[in-house]
Amino acid sequence: MSSKQNQQSVPLSLRRKLVIALDPELLTVPATADNTLEAVNEAANEAVINRFLSFKTVAWVKANLIRPDMDHVFLVTSLEPAGSSSSSGIDSTTISAMWTSLFSDQDPHVDQFKVAEAALRRLAHALSLVGVSASMEVLKGGMEDTVPEYVHRHRGELLVLQAPERSTLLSSLAYSWAELCSQKAECPAVIVKRSDLPDNITVAMDPPPPTPTSTVKGQVSLNDNDDDGDDE
Repeated sequence: MSSKQNQQSVPLSLRRKLVIALDPELLTVPATADNTLEAVNEAANEAVINRFLSFKTVAWVKANLIRPDMDHVFLVTSLEPAGSSSSSGIDSTTISAMWTSLFSDQDPHVDQFKVAEAALRRLAHALSLVGVSASMEVLKGGMEDTVPEYVHRHRGELLVLQAPERSTLLSSLAYSWAELCSQKAECPAVIVKRSDLPDNITVAMDPPPPTPTSTVKGQVSLNDNDDDGDDE
């Protein structure tokens, strides 16, 4: 049985449930108090970098933990209710439109919830291209509360957490949401830091090459529609 056939034949109820919790700050529009074009461009550039960090995290999980034929991946993040409206001086629709034009087919006038939802949907699609069964959901509330409850509700068997970027002082004063989730979760948890992500980890998300087929003469062809009439 081929890998693709096996993936389709294993029902969700029999798959290992692997939950990847991604940092909401890397999936939403960066905040800025400046409404100038330069500030908007800087925020858009930061958004590109943040999105790539989330992609690299998922790629790391794909390379090290995911068993495509036997796992189902839940991509999840959570936003505080107040996060849906911007308190900064910049027009949120302006930066959201720039984000959308870069990354999403969504309507340009979107809120943070929809921005995060579009980001997770793209990551789930990227996983599907490499043969991984995946779904996504954006929750409402603090990550330290909603993620452990989500893991419990979906009977998660492994939780992977994207470590947020924090200063040394802040790290010494309080636990991060990722650390709190790892303590509360009812399953083993792995925290992935930025230092764990080599630059070449993204190759784990490259779609597989076409499967070669053998011709009558024993040669390898990548075209399934070869015309045998050329042998005359």
